[in-house]
Amino acid sequence: MSLPKALVDYLNSLRKENGIPSVNYANSGTSNLRARYMLDHNLFSHYDLEGVHPGYYFTKTSNYYGGEESIGMTFYGRPVLRDGVQVMREAKRILYRMLYEDEESNWGHRDSLLDPCFNYSDISVAWDSRRIFVVVTMISAWVDWVLTPRLQGNVFKMRGKVRVMSPTHVLVLRDEPHPGNVSRRYYTLGEVVAGVSPQGIYQGIETIRPTRWELGRNLDVEFPLDLEKGLTTVLVLGRDPRGISWSPLGQRRPGECKLLTYTLRT
Repeated sequence: MSLPKALVDYLNSLRKENGIPSVNYANSGTSNLRARYMLDHNLFSHYDLEGVHPGYYFTKTSNYYGGEESIGMTFYGRPVLRDGVQVMREAKRILYRMLYEDEESNWGHRDSLLDPCFNYSDISVAWDSRRIFVVVTMISAWVDWVLTPRLQGNVFKMRGKVRVMSPTHVLVLRDEPHPGNVSRRYYTLGEVVAGVSPQGIYQGIETIRPTRWELGRNLDVEFPLDLEKGLTTVLVLGRDPRGISWSPLGQRRPGECKLLTYTLRT
C-alpha cells in the first residue's frame, strides 16, 4: 500500500475513534504539490512565498469541490530519517498531534480532520534526512458536475447534481496576497464581499443578482463576476442533513459544509 493511502487509513482509524464516518482516498495533486513546495523552499506555512493561500492551488490542480488544508512538520537537529518505515511512523505522529494536541491552532486542524462534511482526503509527505512535511487536504465532493465551475468572460457558471447535501449560499470572497502572510498560524480564503441571491439582500456586503438560479438537488447557477487584483473565491456553502453528532472544539459550525471553494488569481 502506498504511503498516502496508508495515512488516509490511519486518519480513518482516528475518525472512527471519534464516531465520524471514514473518508475515501483521493489523489488530488494538491497535497503533493504543497508538500514538495514546503520542502523545496524550507517553508512551513499555509501560504506560499507570495502570500497566496492554498485554496488557489486546490483549484489550480483541477479540484472543483470544497477543500481545506492542514499541515504539520518535524525538524531534526541531525540526520534521522532514512527510510519509509521511519517516515510512516513520524507522519502518523504528526497526524495524531493534529488531532489531540492542537490547542495552539485553536483546534483548527483537529476540526478539519474530523469534520463529517468531508468524504475524501489526500495526504502527502515530503522529507529529507532532517525534515518531514505532511499536508492533508480534506475534500467535500458531493456534486456530480454537468458543467464544471468556470468563469466565461465575466460570467461565473456551474451546473451539477448535488448528492446528500443541501446547498444554502453562494458567496464571493476577495484576498490580496502579501509575503507577510507566511507567518500566520492559520489561513483564510479572504473577506466575504458579496452574496449571490435572486431576491432579498445581503446585509453589509454586495448582493449579486444571478442570471440562472437553481440551488437544490439541481445546482444551476450563473452570475456576473468581475475579478479584481489578487484572489477571488466563489464559495458554495451547504447543510449536512444527516445529523451526525460531533463536537468541534474551535469555531466551526457543525453541519455547515463547503461544497465548493473555487479560487481565481489575477
